[in-house]
Amino acid sequence: MSAAKPFAVFFSESGRHARHWLMLLLCCLSHAAAAVEFDNPLVRQRADPHVLLHTDHQYYFTATVPEYDRIELRRASDLNQLGQAPAKVVWRKHDSGPMSYHIWAPELHRIDGKWYIYFTAGRADAHWEIRPYVLENASPDPLQGDWKELGQVRIGWESFALDATTFNHKGRRYFVWVQRGRTPEEGQGTNIYIAPMRSPTLLAGPAVLLTKPEYDWERVKFAVNEGPAVLIRHGKVFLSYSASATDANYAMGLLTADAEADLLDPRAWKKSPVPVFKSSPAHGQYGPGHNSFTTTPDGKTDILVYHARDYRDIQGDPLKDPNRHTRAQRIDWDAAGLPVFGEPVADRGQIAAKPLFRDPIFDGAADPVVVHAGPDRWVMFYTNRRANAYAPDGVSWVHGTQIGMAESRDGGAHWTHLGVADIEIPPELGGDQATLWAPDVVRDEQGNWHMFLTVVPGIFSDWKHPRHMVHLRSRNLQRWEDAQAIPLPTQRAIDASLVRLPEGGWRMFYNNEEDKKSIWYADSPDLVHWNDRGRAVGDQGGEGPKVFRWKQAWWMITDVWAGLAVYRSDDGLHWQRQPGNLLAEPGKSADDQVKGGHADVVVVGERAWLFYFTHPEHKDKSPMLSYAQRRSSIQVVELQERDGQLSAERDAPTRIALRAD
Repeated sequence: MSAAKPFAVFFSESGRHARHWLMLLLCCLSHAAAAVEFDNPLVRQRADPHVLLHTDHQYYFTATVPEYDRIELRRASDLNQLGQAPAKVVWRKHDSGPMSYHIWAPELHRIDGKWYIYFTAGRADAHWEIRPYVLENASPDPLQGDWKELGQVRIGWESFALDATTFNHKGRRYFVWVQRGRTPEEGQGTNIYIAPMRSPTLLAGPAVLLTKPEYDWERVKFAVNEGPAVLIRHGKVFLSYSASATDANYAMGLLTADAEADLLDPRAWKKSPVPVFKSSPAHGQYGPGHNSFTTTPDGKTDILVYHARDYRDIQGDPLKDPNRHTRAQRIDWDAAGLPVFGEPVADRGQIAAKPLFRDPIFDGAADPVVVHAGPDRWVMFYTNRRANAYAPDGVSWVHGTQIGMAESRDGGAHWTHLGVADIEIPPELGGDQATLWAPDVVRDEQGNWHMFLTVVPGIFSDWKHPRHMVHLRSRNLQRWEDAQAIPLPTQRAIDASLVRLPEGGWRMFYNNEEDKKSIWYADSPDLVHWNDRGRAVGDQGGEGPKVFRWKQAWWMITDVWAGLAVYRSDDGLHWQRQPGNLLAEPGKSADDQVKGGHADVVVVGERAWLFYFTHPEHKDKSPMLSYAQRRSSIQVVELQERDGQLSAERDAPTRIALRAD
């Protein structure tokens, strides 16, 4: 009796049990698929990634470095660990002659008991005299032993050639590479060729043209087919490649041949007329391509490893932009045994540091605001409280403050101190002795930066002095000038929050301390001229308003000194408060075991992150008399929206992936 028959009998005799087990099976399969997740980007600033899963159950990784001057290898047992794995330089470019410029697209292969690296290189005196070269290492461990130069792979004619790969199929080894055509019929773009190999360095037959740029999507700005990679599955041989310029137009194509066919016969290959993998604005992924293939450690799930940027617009030459990051995602298969690549998934992000940031000078970072400052760069501004200053006289330690700056180059997971912003305050507002609090920073349509800053005209030991809302401008985020006090119907306005209006113009929310610390607002067509509109919310005193648009709604978050109050609005004018407060209950992580305060929110597509500060060692309402009680830390947590209400799981690891949206 076949195995299928009792299975069928079981289903027919007990439909209810069958449905139960079927649902359980589907649930398990779904769970297994969901488990294949990647902390994209896996390795930052590494293009043309190549991953090899060796018999030692380790992933070996190499890629183009942005300096184009060396070849590195990394090793990890988990793809998600590659970014933290040490990178060992195994070879560096020459000072002159062959292999002295444009070191590109290395690939690591294990052939006949030895290691080989195929890579592309130019010459310092002829940058575009690009050719494929080979290194060899006889050590069992490619991170050990000596890498010997075997020279150029001789193809049969000399022209621009790059992106070599090799694979074995049915006992025969093949060499696949990219080169400019030999004849006018083959064109002047870059084509993909295949040839049999006699050894890891020698070809055993003439080159055969497999594909050249012919469709419009392969010829955007440049006529390019490059970056071949081979995957053999389900009785077929698949050859992926990349096409067009290396910006957001870069996309992947696919050739398919029957596994029993003669792979040296161009007629055996069928070419997809459309790209199989391309930019996804919805997911913030641009120019995906130059991939390699690998699997999960058990070999059951195929994985696409590729590079892409998380922004579309590039300043200058794309080859000089270093931010093509290595990413990965699972490959699905259709009923015909063909790969389904889908679209590039949104970055899941790295786990944010806990605490996220502490100011290394005064240790009093508070009131954060985070802005996108350029490709792969985010800047945080914050009130730089003097927590470690000797302050016997009341609250003078929160006066005399400057605005601190920090930056992140990894999507917000880690931050580096930059110093303080250079802010020019006129004498009538306090000059060099002015106290600076709670900035908000926005960028206008012309690319100019605007800061809205609370300024107290001096250093005081109490809270009884005027506060002015001041507008400043900057071109570089560092130096701020042209300070102008904004006329508002109060002498005690603090904590600006700016939001762009859908119909044009801007709205500023702020805390009016003279109106029982309620939240007021004003509108402006140009960030200069303001029309105050009065109270926005006043059910409870609060400060540090943050207003943003997300999930088809307006949201306002305010610091009510017992966590963060949340308001929702359909029009940005009429607000309804949700029950309870965010971050009212202490967390469990480092520096997070108290309530959270004065927050900023960064929205990226369907995700949003809340940046807030804590006084980690001030757990009651007593005066902050000691440095330990005064010090503060910046934290971050991802916001969740459900049924029109916001929540935040501050004790869960926060994966953050800031990008231009």
